[in-house]
Amino acid sequence: MRVVIAPDKFKGTLTAREAADAMALAVRDRWSGAEIAIVPMADGGDGTLDALGGANVYDEVTGPLGEPVRAAWRLDGRAAVIEAAAASGLLLAGGADANDPWAATTRGVGELIARALEAGSTRVVVGSGGVASTDGGRGAIEALNAHVPFAPGRVTVLTDTTTTFAHAAAVFAPQKGAAPELVARLTERLRTDAEEWAARFGADVADVPRSGAAGGLSGALLAAGAEVVDGAAYVAHALGLTEALAVSDLALTGEGAFDATSTAGKGPGHVLALAARLRVPAVVIAGVVTADAVGSRVFSMSEVLGAERALGDAADALRVTTTQALWQLDL
Repeated sequence: MRVVIAPDKFKGTLTAREAADAMALAVRDRWSGAEIAIVPMADGGDGTLDALGGANVYDEVTGPLGEPVRAAWRLDGRAAVIEAAAASGLLLAGGADANDPWAATTRGVGELIARALEAGSTRVVVGSGGVASTDGGRGAIEALNAHVPFAPGRVTVLTDTTTTFAHAAAVFAPQKGAAPELVARLTERLRTDAEEWAARFGADVADVPRSGAAGGLSGALLAAGAEVVDGAAYVAHALGLTEALAVSDLALTGEGAFDATSTAGKGPGHVLALAARLRVPAVVIAGVVTADAVGSRVFSMSEVLGAERALGDAADALRVTTTQALWQLDL
């Protein structure tokens, strides 16, 4: 058996690499001589930095609510990888309950991009997910100052959503603690931001797909000359996922919560789509599987072992659930 193991993170419990290692133990239980290719996935959100090589640089930048934070990023020769959540993440703000959705800023992301450019980077990759802000990228653009507009091909932004700049507040701000009245104010502010970016950079991003990622950060960077792309597809290409799947007999993927959005731009959805195109059977193992998720080869750790064990000992729960799933396969 040749098995590709390509999970995303199990948020709050396991990194993508840790999840893949647990799944690999299950594969060895089922087929002791299996050839295993591990491809930890990400889609532009937190975990993207780890998937693309991990951090080797740490800098103090402005956090999401203005306090300094120590952010990890990667500088490899003349290429850099930055994870927006490491500087401006919702978790850094204390979650939705502690966040200030109006004041939260992406300034720290801009500071990291500026430092990467000042260090001589000719290619800067920015994973855009998980931020606390809906500031339309204003904080980042202000921090970048003379570094914008970008030279063509200099900055690439990874996203896991096709939401537009104009709809960013309506779609994402409630998840960041914004009440309906504030969502309306944020939407109006985004309209003003889009007008300013169009006047300054000559690019109207209000209705461009993917421009609403990270509360409009992706749209601001797009207006300033960045390329905005499908994060899962970018990571998969960088890690050679298609090539690995092409010579495999089975694909395993998963994440903490598998739902309808998982197949619309998320890492596991991209794995499933590639596997289907290559006619490789694929199995999903998730912490929880919602009612709107579909698939005959989708298994829930919470259903198999209970939610308490799935959360309390996620690695072992993932191993056991994967083992059970593999023994049920008819390959």
